[in-house]
Amino acid sequence: MVPGGSSTTLGTLDAGIPQLVLPDGSDRFITAAAVHQRGAGLSATAEEITPALLHRLLTDDTLTRAAREVSTEIAAMPSPTTVAEHLTTLTHPTP
Repeated sequence: MVPGGSSTTLGTLDAGIPQLVLPDGSDRFITAAAVHQRGAGLSATAEEITPALLHRLLTDDTLTRAAREVSTEIAAMPSPTTVAEHLTTLTHPTP
């Protein structure tokens, strides 16, 4: 279970772990919706957390598969250094 901040959520997705995101402030509503819509986890308020919900989070193969797919997608993305270098070439083209 993660609070739903972007750093924690991305770290968990990078690890390929399904997550329960709590949409309770800041950008967490957007993050929780994105994780839920992608199928890589669940979204619930603190009051909605039940043993059944936690059991689903830990045992649902569909959630696990989607979380691992997202992890693979993240791994295929260019590194921040590569992106920065590319942006530099766009703003300062070689003559």
